[in-house]
Amino acid sequence: MFSLFTLCHLAATSPHKTVCDGRACRPGEGNAQGITHGSNPYDIRGGSLKLNPHEPDPASPLYAPLAAAAKDAASKGLVYMCAADYDFREIASNWMRAFVRLGLKNALVYALDAEAHAHLTARGVRSVDGSLAMADFNRTRLARHIQRAEAERHLAAAAVAASGVDVLLMDCSHVLLRDAAPLLHEAAHSVDVSVPRGNCDGRTTPRSPAGCNPNWSLVWLRGAGSAEQRSRAVAHQVAGVRLGMVDFYLRWWNGAHCILNGFGKLFSNSRPSLDDAAAGSTAVVTMPGGPAGGTRVGLLPLSFFDSPLLYGQQKRSGAAIERAAKPAQRDRLRLDRYDEQDFVELVSAMKENGLWFM
Repeated sequence: MFSLFTLCHLAATSPHKTVCDGRACRPGEGNAQGITHGSNPYDIRGGSLKLNPHEPDPASPLYAPLAAAAKDAASKGLVYMCAADYDFREIASNWMRAFVRLGLKNALVYALDAEAHAHLTARGVRSVDGSLAMADFNRTRLARHIQRAEAERHLAAAAVAASGVDVLLMDCSHVLLRDAAPLLHEAAHSVDVSVPRGNCDGRTTPRSPAGCNPNWSLVWLRGAGSAEQRSRAVAHQVAGVRLGMVDFYLRWWNGAHCILNGFGKLFSNSRPSLDDAAAGSTAVVTMPGGPAGGTRVGLLPLSFFDSPLLYGQQKRSGAAIERAAKPAQRDRLRLDRYDEQDFVELVSAMKENGLWFM
């Protein structure tokens, strides 16, 4: 028998379908359209669990297939990974096409639903079905799909690192234009986690000791190093997701970026200090108050990733990894899933910036 909560939850679930008028829905077409922060009839609280629903154990049934695929795909101990649901299938295919153009084979897509996995696999894209792990987040307070997707992709990357493989977790809208492995390997012996620099204004503060803020949407985890490095990298991911979930259920209005806020707070609250010695072109920051004590974070140079704008006109920067800016900011704060306009605008911007290879 359904409880009253379950009946309310079913009645208020945001619409999502993959078949529209007897054909495959265009990206975002099968979702609610035109949802704004002030008007969202589907935005309700999720389950009762306030913490991560599972651990990133590479031997568990949730992650064993991903760990095996990552080891099979890795080159020199490194695998590139992005996560995508069915709406992101075309963007994920474009993400993989960038690796094909460069002759690189060490990339895989972590599919967040079975439909995405089937679609990508049928088109020769290396994919792992993560739908069971994604569904496990339905037990948590994270009520919105894009929040659960953000949290799960970070835990999945931690599981890959825990299996002994270095992993660069990317958004599927990030486009690789040249192999980033040399920059990552350059600092591998010195750091546990590496992220791009963002919002660099040159001002050093206790929370921004290098004059730049870390960009947590693009994260490299040291899994192929020492056991200590691997342990610190995994603990960092788990703690970041946990803090992001806390940030969400304490501030219900918070949008999909609540998980990234968790990583930001984890970093700023850990008394970060800039090391005197850099690892090549990567600045090294130590987090003495981090979850594993002494986590070392590399701030990668702008030649690795440089995307100064989220919205508006943006020129190519020449970095190894680039991302197109969407034309204008829209009210997406309480969104469950992106609508069709979001995907149309993003693909258009990627084409304009020469980042679309389909």
